[in-house]
Amino acid sequence: MITKPTTKFALVDTQGVVVDGATEIDVTNDVGSWKELEIEQCREDTTGVISEVSFPITFHFAAKELLEKLFEANGFYAEALFRIYKRADFSDDYTLVREMRLDFSTYKADRNGVEIESINDDLAEYISSRKSTKYDIKVSEIADSKKWRYERMRLRDNGSWSIPQWNEKEEDKDANTITVLDGDVSTLFMNVNAVEMTPGGYENIFQTQQHSDADGTGEYNDLAPFFFQSAEEGKLYGPFTLTVKAKFCSVREMSNSDYLANLRYVLLWKSVGTGYQVIKEWAPDGFFYTVSRNEWRCEWNIDWTSDGDWEVAQGQGHPAFPGIYLNAGDCLAFAVLNKNHVNYPIIEIRSSARVWASEDIEPKVTLSFFGKNLNEFKDIRVIDPQKLLQKFIDSMTEQNSDQRTYTGEIDWGNLYPAQVRISAAESLRGFEEAVLHGKFSDFVDWMRTLGYEYGITGNHILFKPRDQYFLKGTTALELADDEVEGLEIEASDAYAYTNVKIGYDKQDYESVNGRAEANGTFEYTTGFLRREEKTLELISPYRADSIGIELLCREADNKSKSTDDSSDNDIFFVALSDDKGTYVTYKTQQITDQDTGVSMFNALFNPYYLVQANKSLLGITTTRLRFAGTDMNRNASIGSENIYRDVEIATSDQLFRPVTYSFATGNFKDLPLPEKWNGLVKFTFDGVRRAGFIRKIMKNYSLESETEWQLWVVE
Repeated sequence: MITKPTTKFALVDTQGVVVDGATEIDVTNDVGSWKELEIEQCREDTTGVISEVSFPITFHFAAKELLEKLFEANGFYAEALFRIYKRADFSDDYTLVREMRLDFSTYKADRNGVEIESINDDLAEYISSRKSTKYDIKVSEIADSKKWRYERMRLRDNGSWSIPQWNEKEEDKDANTITVLDGDVSTLFMNVNAVEMTPGGYENIFQTQQHSDADGTGEYNDLAPFFFQSAEEGKLYGPFTLTVKAKFCSVREMSNSDYLANLRYVLLWKSVGTGYQVIKEWAPDGFFYTVSRNEWRCEWNIDWTSDGDWEVAQGQGHPAFPGIYLNAGDCLAFAVLNKNHVNYPIIEIRSSARVWASEDIEPKVTLSFFGKNLNEFKDIRVIDPQKLLQKFIDSMTEQNSDQRTYTGEIDWGNLYPAQVRISAAESLRGFEEAVLHGKFSDFVDWMRTLGYEYGITGNHILFKPRDQYFLKGTTALELADDEVEGLEIEASDAYAYTNVKIGYDKQDYESVNGRAEANGTFEYTTGFLRREEKTLELISPYRADSIGIELLCREADNKSKSTDDSSDNDIFFVALSDDKGTYVTYKTQQITDQDTGVSMFNALFNPYYLVQANKSLLGITTTRLRFAGTDMNRNASIGSENIYRDVEIATSDQLFRPVTYSFATGNFKDLPLPEKWNGLVKFTFDGVRRAGFIRKIMKNYSLESETEWQLWVVE
């Protein structure tokens, strides 16, 4: 009786160049390098278990001749399949164990044989070779049937003014100082600087305030200058926040401090059809006499904000609401008032005072308030991430979307209580033919930052919460004591992190509102010390900054600006809710900037909550993350939650311990089935029961050699 070999090899000429494509050629005796025929089941970091095979094979005799003819005909575009069969004990029947393509780009031949590498003909190979290719994808091809009805953010309109300073040199005096007569008021020269207003909003006027004098009677009807005028039409929202930071000076020769004590810096306000009236005044807060120069000097050190100011409220006639409120057409001016009465001068003739801004500090006036866009809503095309995933797969595999072999899926689980949707920057800017510029590797990094990993089974990729790829309640395989040999226990340096960076790349906005954005990078330390720093980076390539989204929408509002923007290639994502056939912004939780009061969406994706979604991964390294800092807003909150605090991680949240079990089993022991790959491998060694998740398994089906196992330790 002739015993058939345990392993059988075969080749298939799939293009039918030499033999019919349906014919399988037995090459069992033509394969030379058996030692390399290993199958690997492994994880990439904390992904699901993926089966891989790639190794060089040497062919001789008839197999060599076949491959030479295929390569001569089609070069590295040639195609052939290599199949491995295994015969069960006490049986003559063979079972197909593995089928793989031969990679003719690795073809190497000499007189003795042909060496060529095999590759999987499954999705993992396409991803491996094309994951970093950037594809231009038309948004219209993958957009959701529902649009995002985006309620526009109310950011702060801002303006600032500077005041000339005098160095107290005689030649510069007239240009940088002003004089004010007894009983008169004089507006300061204030040069308007940068102004930021909501595009398409109400036409408030920020302007340079000219120097002018009133008539000296105490009535200011003829005083025209102003630095700010509210829009003449439309509804206004208060309060308006005005700040003044400056040091002012005045001197008086051969007099006493009484005269200087009657000088005031004042904030003037007027409504349409009325004259200015004082709503805030500042008296000098210091008097100094210089004997050598026989003069009195006074100074004002002003560092003021209108928020919460009751004096202003009283002056405007709304004593119950502190701060500045403006009606349509109201004006504000900044001036100097000389209270020394024109009819009762302190000295015998009508006099004047000279005042100026000191060079000690830079004098600055700012005004900000919540602007309002006349277009309160904007309909934006958004993309279901699963559709984008499938589009990447279609592009990488070059498959027809009508007849798909390779597919992708996302199981969102319960990590986030909202629907996640993607928006291309060009969609936010209102481009009619918006294009998303992206690559699959960025998609993977984004999902990983959100707390998801992928697994690949054959031609299907599935993203789901990381914990679901480490199933402590599922047994992948049981190994008895006599099946395990040479157990080694070793600490893994792979997760010995000293610090963690999580969130998003820092954005530089052309807007002072950008200081309110809190969705940047958070940094933590783990408490672990080592000779060299080692950082875990969970940085999303996709953006979740609501300020950035709003500013790009403003580009669309600003019709005069149609040039390319540095953000045009960026990809954003948002938390949305369903609302009667459309999407609306998820606002159950919002980020609030404590300095400006600006409210922002996408709180669910703040780095603080990304830490919560990644606790099991972070718990491999530490039980406590110590907050170190952020490159964005440091003074924001989400409800009552302090997002800038340390985070405790329970041991039970730990995915696995940073320790590996390594051992060997006999070749007779088969590998776990794909549906149980992500469960626990349980074994006994020296009478002790142990368990771990698969890190890597190496099995050679061609030789009766040991199978090598490496597991992540689970308590």
